[in-house]
Amino acid sequence: MGLNVNYDESRDGLEIFLTGIQAESEKIEREMLRKSGDKVRELVIAELNKHRRPLAVRYKGRPAMADDVKRTIRTDRWGYKYVSIRGGKMTGTLWHIVNDGTLHSRPIHFLDRAMKQIDEDIDDIWDEVVK
Repeated sequence: MGLNVNYDESRDGLEIFLTGIQAESEKIEREMLRKSGDKVRELVIAELNKHRRPLAVRYKGRPAMADDVKRTIRTDRWGYKYVSIRGGKMTGTLWHIVNDGTLHSRPIHFLDRAMKQIDEDIDDIWDEVVK
């Protein structure tokens, strides 16, 4: 991680330093969110691929859940950024049923497994981004 500081005589030196820190931290925040979101997406897809149904069994041409995973970076109403991993338009409403199960279907807990794995991998991602 590097820090670029430009000196301008009309501005206070401390203000310039703090502006540089803020810009660098925002850059690292975007990179960390992108890389960790991509990793979680990969983990969710890997878990869903373990339970992939054949094309003949799918309902009305709906894509496999693993083929319809979306990653977006969002900002909440207080200005904090976070990564959202969701199903797409065709399968997003089914995620809670597949993850948690129903009276007639067993849960597969693909989200829980992906989140457990990212807890183990997040330090490696952080080290990679900060370098």
